[in-house]
Amino acid sequence: MSMFTIPRVNVVESSDGYSVEVLGRTGIIYSESGKVMQVDSEVLAGPSGMVIYTDSMNNWDPPHSGFPLTEADRARVVENIKAAFMFRGFKIQVN
Repeated sequence: MSMFTIPRVNVVESSDGYSVEVLGRTGIIYSESGKVMQVDSEVLAGPSGMVIYTDSMNNWDPPHSGFPLTEADRARVVENIKAAFMFRGFKIQVN
């Protein structure tokens, strides 16, 4: 089972080796295994605190941009982001 910590404001780290950082009203930075990607998102009113846009999840940021995400990668990243938000008591929508 994953353990989560909050090392600084708006950042959740998992014992599984990934972290999720909320950049404000729009944008998330997802990191795992030394790779980083920005995920388009926006804050919502209501029970779902945020929506993430999977169409923005195509490649890792440089220097790993030559490694496009597979559908399995994208599904794993979405589930990891959901888990981090659930740890904080929020649900997210996936679009």
